[in-house]
Order: sequence, then structure tokens, then C-alpha cells
Amino acid sequence: MPAPAAGSLWQAVARLAAALPPERVEQLARYVEGSDLPRELDHVLPGAASEVVSSLGAGWMAEPVPGAQLASALRGAVSTASELRRASEVALAWTGPTSPFLSVRHTERVLLELIDGAHERVFLVSYVAYVVDSVVKALNQACGRGVNVSILLETSAERGGRLSVDSIALLRSRVPLATLYEWNPAAKTGAVHAKCVVVDGHACLVTSANITDAALDRNMELGVSIVGGRVPEQLDRHLRALVDTRVLVPA
Repeated sequence: MPAPAAGSLWQAVARLAAALPPERVEQLARYVEGSDLPRELDHVLPGAASEVVSSLGAGWMAEPVPGAQLASALRGAVSTASELRRASEVALAWTGPTSPFLSVRHTERVLLELIDGAHERVFLVSYVAYVVDSVVKALNQACGRGVNVSILLETSAERGGRLSVDSIALLRSRVPLATLYEWNPAAKTGAVHAKCVVVDGHACLVTSANITDAALDRNMELGVSIVGGRVPEQLDRHLRALVDTRVLVPA
């Protein structure tokens, strides 16, 4: 196996600190800090993500710094990773009756603000979508700014799906510059039942609400909006990977 490139030890430290809970990183730091020479690490954290631990061990063998230095790096990296996680802003998004005990933002308002704030890409997923004028307007304005707008919907019964209406055709006619996707019929095993929107890999809304007037105005619907942190990035990468691997195909 080729030796890790210079600097890979510190990259491995950063990856491990981002992947593991702080208490597991501290356990590893205590293990290495008393050693002047690299030690085997694979057995130290049973049940932990083996890839990041093995990568750290290989990096330490290639760059045999004192254990105390490595322990300090691990503690610094996990502190930074924890601060970055806390930098995420998480809030509830709600449609339905309100109460005097909790102030929550309305689902439609959160959805529109996310789309209006997009600079590069929007990926919207819904089981069904009827014409909601405010959402159609926001999507068309995003397209007009040069934003890449992708929409994944469940297909109609005529096309092998579950819906009595053709939401895909409806959205295509109302948002002509968007790219419409469906679950590849050759591999489909169920229905597109997810409801979310992710913007620029930086912000997302995961919600029970479909893109319908009822869901955005009259039903009880609950979701969570997340700005910053790893979750929007992971969701963005996941959806784009489904497109790249043709699990999702142009409708």
C-alpha cells in the first residue's frame, strides 16, 4: 500500500473529529498522548467508524509525531468540529393552529425564503404538487436568476406511479426552466414520499408538507429547517448522487 501523502495525518485528524462524538475522540486522545511512537489504533474504539480510525493510524505511521502532539491536535479538531455543528441554525416550520406557548415559523414562509435565497441550485422533493402560486413564482424567479432548479415528484398512475393527477406535467408547464425528475421506473420499488427542499447545499427544509394549498395553508404539517452545518450538505450530495447514478432520471 502506498505511503500516505505529507499532511495526510492532519487531514485524518480533521476527518475523525468531524465523524466521531467528542467523547470518543477524547478516548483516543488519552490513548495516544502518552506514547512517543505511533501505536496501533484499530482496536481502541470498538464500534467506531473504522475507516477514519484506520486512516488516522496510517497517517500517524507515515508522520510519527509525538503522541502528546497528536492528542492536542485531536482535541483542537474536535473542539472546532463541535463549534461548527453548533453553528447550524435549526428551527421548526409549522402549518396549522397556533398556540400562545410557542412561536414557530409558517411552512410556506420558510419554503419561500429558502428558494428566494438560492444562488446556485434548488432541489425540491414532494409526493404531489398542485399549483401553489407563491411557490411557482419563487421557482420561476430562481430560474430567472440562473439558479439550477430540480424537482422530484411521484409519477401519475398512467405512468406507473401512485397519483391520480400528473403533477410532473403540471409543474413542467408552470416552471418550464426547471428540470423534472422521477424515480427510475426500471428500479422503482415504491413511491416518492419524501418532502424536502435543499438550497446550495447550505440550507434545507425537511417537512411533512406536500406542495399543495392544503398542506401549506390548512393542514397540520410539521418540519425542520436547517441552515448551515453538515445536514444540508449531506442532503444535497445525496440527491445529486441519486441523479448521477440514475436512480432519479429526467421525467
